Amino acid sequence: LTPQVLYNSGIRPEPLGRYLTEQPMTFCQIVLKQEIVDSLSEDPRFAERVRAHREQNPRDPVPIPEDEPEPNVWIPVSEERSWHCQIHRDAFHYGEVAPHIDPRLIVDLRWFGLVEPQYESRMTFSDTITDAFGMPQLTFEWIVSDEDRLKQHRMMGDMLRAAQALGGFLPGSEPQFVVPGLPIHVTGTTRMGRSPDDSVVDANSQVWGIENLYLGGNGLIRRGAASNPTLTSIAMALKSVEHIIQREGTRAPEERA
Repeated sequence: LTPQVLYNSGIRPEPLGRYLTEQPMTFCQIVLKQEIVDSLSEDPRFAERVRAHREQNPRDPVPIPEDEPEPNVWIPVSEERSWHCQIHRDAFHYGEVAPHIDPRLIVDLRWFGLVEPQYESRMTFSDTITDAFGMPQLTFEWIVSDEDRLKQHRMMGDMLRAAQALGGFLPGSEPQFVVPGLPIHVTGTTRMGRSPDDSVVDANSQVWGIENLYLGGNGLIRRGAASNPTLTSIAMALKSVEHIIQREGTRAPEERA
């Protein structure tokens, strides 16, 4: 909510809150095929653990130990596939495992895509209505082009092919497009750039025209990406710190005070 803080502080450059991007996301939960579960005892990677579990728990119909680490598969974005894929077991609670369901048999499929930034996609700030914290009420306007929508449906189709190979859909967690904002990877709203005409900060994360104000966070990233943006934001923050240290080192002691 950095743009909201800036707006409330009277810092309101034209690009503030604009070029908003978010990762489109598809999601479903799968109950593993019985043939996959049965094959574990024959797989040399798992056979010994399955045997030990069955000896200790002869009445357990599922051959997977209770303390087995959760699955975590990541497939990076590529030129052919403009999305990245994650397979977990309810790690982030985008969908809760229903009661009386053995979580050892459930896997979550989450596919994260990207959209191109657009000036019209933005946050707007109310001058008359405040939120629960007394800040200007936010409204989000996210514009998605026809081409980006087509990419999202291709991404959904790719997730469905993976789901078909693994099992059937858990009732209540059928394939869906997740509500925008839930991935919490909003970028662009305080974007970095070379000109104050289309950006809020310069290449050192310094707000245009304000000497002692630097910003951090995902909002500085100029365009959305299919992958998690955390490391990019950290790199930008480190670069800005180096700039601050260098700048302060060249100033006279009385100026630094």
